[in-house]
Amino acid sequence: MPTANLQYLHTSAPLWLSALFICCTAATAALLARALHRADLPTRRYWLLVGVWLALQAVLAGAGFYQQSLEVLPPRLVVTGILPTVVVMMMVLLSGAGRRATAHLPLADLAGVSVVRVGVEAGLYGLAAAHLVPELMTFAGRNFDVLAGLSAPVVAAFYRHGRLGRGGLLAWHLGSLVLLGTIVGLALLTAPTPLQQLAFGQPNVAVVRFPFVWLATFIVPVVLFTHVASLYLLWRPRPAPVAG
Repeated sequence: MPTANLQYLHTSAPLWLSALFICCTAATAALLARALHRADLPTRRYWLLVGVWLALQAVLAGAGFYQQSLEVLPPRLVVTGILPTVVVMMMVLLSGAGRRATAHLPLADLAGVSVVRVGVEAGLYGLAAAHLVPELMTFAGRNFDVLAGLSAPVVAAFYRHGRLGRGGLLAWHLGSLVLLGTIVGLALLTAPTPLQQLAFGQPNVAVVRFPFVWLATFIVPVVLFTHVASLYLLWRPRPAPVAG
């Protein structure tokens, strides 16, 4: 198997790209908090958990924890950064208390969270120009996730005002979930780990660095949660009408 070219592993990213990803992370957290607030769910604990988690990931990435031992299997980023978010999401969606809380989340607000994908895709394009991710991870390559981001505010507004039905919203979430799965797969297969299968000449080295590590450890999990939670709400049986 070819060896990944790591000459850009420690190359500094342009300041505007770092600022953009920090803003995308903050926007993701704020949009989900808005959905929680509109569902009358407490947000103080949410902000505390988010703050601790983002700080932990920033410290690990800043200290080079994810850049070291890239040949380890399973990759450190998966075990320490991605898996915990998946576990939390499953706990929320599978527990009784979690399902009851999820049932109050506004579907329009959950769809609206995906607008952050526009900024993320612009950032990935900039990272490719800086040789920190391969071009195939951008909309100039095989990643069309920007379509979900561009359509998100329209879908959210149409559903909120009754111009889009449950079936249309369901189709949008399924399509957006496919787009998300595509870029996640590309990111995993191009990262310089034993799982790498693509882009050995220019691997995805940004994912193990701050602040871009927040994309895999926070932004993507939150967007995934909005899709899964929405599909649960759209597919769950509706209460039978009361005879009168």
